Amino acid sequence: MTEMQLYIAAGLPTVAVLVGILMNVSLFNSLSARLLALDNKVDTKLDLVAGKLAELDNRLSRVEERLSIH
Repeated sequence: MTEMQLYIAAGLPTVAVLVGILMNVSLFNSLSARLLALDNKVDTKLDLVAGKLAELDNRLSRVEERLSIH
């Protein structure tokens, strides 16, 4: 085996592993960004639901006052 064959035999798998690691990092970053966006959407929707529940509670309180229900 010549020196060039040895370098290729040792270097090629190393380069393949490094490329795989870099691809995994980029995919992880992409997934992380998508999850963060989804988390923000869910937080927005939960805030909206909480506001609607508070509004419903206020309405029910007014109805109870009118009907003299305690």
